[in-house]
Amino acid sequence: TRKDTSTRKYDEIASKVYEYGNRMIGAGDFTVTVNGYSLGGALSVLFGFYASTDDRFTRNGPVKIFSYGAPYAVSHSFADAFRHQERNRKVQHARFYNSNDIVAHLPINMKPTSRGSNFVHVGMDVKLYAVPGPASLWGSRYPRFRYNGRTTPAEAYWRAIKLNCFLNMAVPWRIKSVHALPELQKRIARAKLVAKAAKRREYPFLRCTLDEAYEAMVYKKMG
Repeated sequence: TRKDTSTRKYDEIASKVYEYGNRMIGAGDFTVTVNGYSLGGALSVLFGFYASTDDRFTRNGPVKIFSYGAPYAVSHSFADAFRHQERNRKVQHARFYNSNDIVAHLPINMKPTSRGSNFVHVGMDVKLYAVPGPASLWGSRYPRFRYNGRTTPAEAYWRAIKLNCFLNMAVPWRIKSVHALPELQKRIARAKLVAKAAKRREYPFLRCTLDEAYEAMVYKKMG
């Protein structure tokens, strides 16, 4: 909260979003999409969640978040609230990250807690593998899709161990380039080419919209 105006940063940004939406599209006729890269990706998750609790931004559909190379940002309690908003079709999140990107696996998350780990990711993971070539002979060219649902403490801790930054980092001289936005763009471009040639039955999510992915991986499982 700002001391001079007693307002929160969210309120300031949300007011501008609402003002511009009304001015450029029409009163209440717009939807909200939030994007962010790296630390900005983590912030986009926070803003998108709070926006999903604001009726001004969910009249015409869920708030959609697209984050790229984002580190851990939320606790299990926050994730529970986020999934509640997902079930109510108020928010959707696609989290794109490169394999062996150390930033996407930070901060260190191996301290045991009553919920298993300190931090978790939310939304739909889209793991992007390196473009096959001399530098990546074993990398899969097909992105991996995974929804971050609620887990038991044991499952959460085991996942935190598997996804710790020490096991998921590039060689030292490639750490910076693997996290860089151009590398993300290159892998996403590759995934788009693969999607055109892939059979929907074999890789159903490669050609899905975020709405379709949530319908298949989240809403249908709600029964």
